This record gives sequence, C-alpha cells and structure tokens, in this order.
Amino acid sequence: MRSSIETAEAGLRGIGFRRVGWLLGMCAILVLALLPFSSYIAAMPFIQEEWGIGNSTAGVVFAAYLAGYAVVALLVLPLTDRLPLRRVFLCSAAVSVVGNALFPVAAHDPITGSVLRFLAGAGLVGIYMPGLRLLAREFPDSARGIAMGLYVTAYYSAGALSLAVTGVLMNSLDWRSAYMALSILSALSIPLSAALVRGRHDGGLASGGWGLRIGAFASGRARSYIVGYSLHAMELYAVRVWLPALLAAALVARGVEVEQAAVRAATIGGVALAAGAVGPVLGGAISDRFGRANSAMAIFGLSGACCLAVGWAVGAPWALLVVISCVLGWAIAADSSIYSTAVTETTDPSQLGSAMAVQAFLGFMGGVIGPIFVGAILDLVPPSIQWGVGFSGVAMLAVVAIAFLYPIARKPAPSSPA
Repeated sequence: MRSSIETAEAGLRGIGFRRVGWLLGMCAILVLALLPFSSYIAAMPFIQEEWGIGNSTAGVVFAAYLAGYAVVALLVLPLTDRLPLRRVFLCSAAVSVVGNALFPVAAHDPITGSVLRFLAGAGLVGIYMPGLRLLAREFPDSARGIAMGLYVTAYYSAGALSLAVTGVLMNSLDWRSAYMALSILSALSIPLSAALVRGRHDGGLASGGWGLRIGAFASGRARSYIVGYSLHAMELYAVRVWLPALLAAALVARGVEVEQAAVRAATIGGVALAAGAVGPVLGGAISDRFGRANSAMAIFGLSGACCLAVGWAVGAPWALLVVISCVLGWAIAADSSIYSTAVTETTDPSQLGSAMAVQAFLGFMGGVIGPIFVGAILDLVPPSIQWGVGFSGVAMLAVVAIAFLYPIARKPAPSSPA
C-alpha cells in the first residue's frame, strides 16, 4: 500500500502544479454534481414505507438513475467526437441539477420517482465520461492512470459523502428536506464547469455522421475491458444500494429501533464506502506499475471475498462487520479507473467518444441489473439467510470477471493509440 501511495505522489509531482490544480477542480465538479446521488439510498427505508413498495421496486427506482445514464450515453457521448465539450458539460450539469432538485418535491410514487432519477442520471453522463476523456488527453501515459484514478476517486467520495451527510441531516430533517439541501448545493457544479472547461475543445476528430460508431468496439482488448467494467458496475451498485440496508438489518437484530437503525446505517455505510475514496487513485497507480488486467483481477478477488464474508457476518460482532464493510468499500472502487484508462489506451482517438459511449451504456446497465438482482434475492429467500445468499450472488460476479480478464492478462499489451 505504501509503495502505491509513493508511486501516486511521484506521478503527480511530475505533471506540474497547474495541471494538478485543474484536475482538482474537475474533481470538485463531480463531487458537487453527485451530492444528492445517495440521498435516495439513505432515505430508502422511509420511502419504502411511505410509498408501500418492496425491495425489488426500491431497487428499480434507484436503478432508474443508472438507466438514464446508460441510455443517454449512447446519444451524448458520440457527440464529443465532434462538439466542444464545454457545451456538453454545461447542459448536462443543468439537467442533473434539475432532476435531483425535483425528486424531493415531485416524487410521490415509484413511477414519478423513477422518471426523475432517470433525468438526473441523464445529466451526469455529460460530466463524468467527457471528463475522463479530457484527462486522457491532458496527462501523459506515465501519470494517466493516477490522474484518472483521482477523478474516479472524486466520484466515489461524492457517493459516500452523500450517504453520510444525508444520514446526518435526517437526524433533524425529514428525508425530503435533507435531499433538497444537497440538491441545492449541487447547483454550484454549473458555474464551476463553465470556468474549468472554457476554451477546451475535444471534438472534431471524427468524420462522417453524428451517431454512434460501432467500429469503436472493434478492438478485442477494449471489448474485454468494457465487459470487465460492466461486471464491476454490477458489483459496485449492488453493494452501494444494499450494504446500508444490510447494516440496518444488523442493527435491528441487535435491538435498535427501525428508524434509528436506518439513520445510523446510512451514516456508518457512508463512512464504510468512504474507504473507497482512495481506491481508484491507488488502483490506477497499481495498474500503472503492474498492468491493467492483472491489477483488475487482484482487486476483483478481494472484493468478491469481502462480499461473501459480509453477507454471512450479519450476526457477527459489530466491529468485525464494520471492518469488513470498510475493506469492501475500498475494493469495489479500486478497479474502476483501470477500465476507463485501458479503454482510452486501446481505442482509436477518433472513435473514443463512441467507445466510451458503449462502455458507459454496458457498464451502467450492469449497474441497473445489480441492485435489482440482489433486491429480488432478498424478496425470495427466507429472512434468516437472505443477506448471505444475496451477497454470495454478488461475489460470483467477481469470479466471472476474473475468468474473463485472465486471457488478456496473459497477452502483452500493444502500444497506446492515444
């Protein structure tokens, strides 16, 4: 771990203070845009009771955010091959803010909730993936994994921060007020986007039509990394949605009242997932040194083992359950930047927007499936074993991913076309 941190520090020192400052500003945009992201997860026990919905339906409402991201990615990201990124950034930030702010005001059932979550997710797509593309062009090969890892770290930090802060706010506010407070703060992402992306134009590389270029998916290595990213997203979002619920169930089993357990679990779950904040930057640094596929497989092995352990540890000592949750929070985040970095290195730059659109679509559709998959298991399996079986299902995704990544890990990587 220490050597990885030293590697990251050395890489960042070599890219200059001005670039580092710009990178931190881009990270701040993500954090602001995602402040309301996990408010739904924190409020989910109250929403389920208010709307009278089960675990599967609650998972669908959450997944609508990811579905909006995935579907709109196919329309928006190919445009980044041709249009100035500033336009995409500003429009997307505005859509994200509006979708988030409307949820606590207008969502009163699963349908309206899903529509507004879909809208908020559609806005995020024009911030996150184009940001990765800008970073890929801004930083050299020797520091690209670290820089993109730090950007992805901001993504995970925001999710954990959102969960923890919403939990704290719900100690004194109802869930709608807490949700709205973070939505208002997220509006600061709009002027910051206007300031940092001004003058940057990453379009005009591709010729021909304005739609998705399927040829961007032609590289076998890129396909493998994109599938790995999809499996990673299935695991990631299954854990992010249901780990707080698992912790709440563990607290209830220990005699804590349901409402108090929900608030405490949101806060503790946010802290546990905050361990993932350093995951992507360390994962990126590790992959710069040991290779993308090898690093991704090792991290998948750790996250799979933690999923298996946490599901069957609901009745274990509370301290042990929290420790496993923190390690899991790091592991599910650590490999995220690896796939995005690898896609930028194995794709023709003129088709990178389309390649990233395919990556975003398949990845976030995997994120849609993960929470619903676990929610269905929880509804079908007897309560005495539901968490063990549910998280064992998540652990199996890691096994599949390792089997899929192994062949490309054995082949030497060609030079980057970026």
